[in-house]
Amino acid sequence: MNRARDIQKPHRIGLRWLVLILVLVCELMAHAWVRTEATQSMLRISKTQAEIQKTISYRKALSLERDRLKSDARITRIARTRLGLSSDIFNQTVYLSGELTGGSAGEVN
Repeated sequence: MNRARDIQKPHRIGLRWLVLILVLVCELMAHAWVRTEATQSMLRISKTQAEIQKTISYRKALSLERDRLKSDARITRIARTRLGLSSDIFNQTVYLSGELTGGSAGEVN
């Protein structure tokens, strides 16, 4: 009987070591998975921040372009060169009547 107990003791010790090693391996795998996910998350965050900065700079460029296109000097230059308007026309007032008879839409003073 003592011999049966002596045989079971090394078997139990070996089983304990096996369980301990399995627990450590599982812990190492969990740690590696967490580190991989953290690295992937940091990469996604960096990429998103770069896209945000790109979008902000693009919006600023569009705002500057809009302001340039809406400038009075540009509109006046286009009116004079492309449409053939003169500065005298800018001082005139056009009155539109409510009637649409005779093909005349208004009077120029």
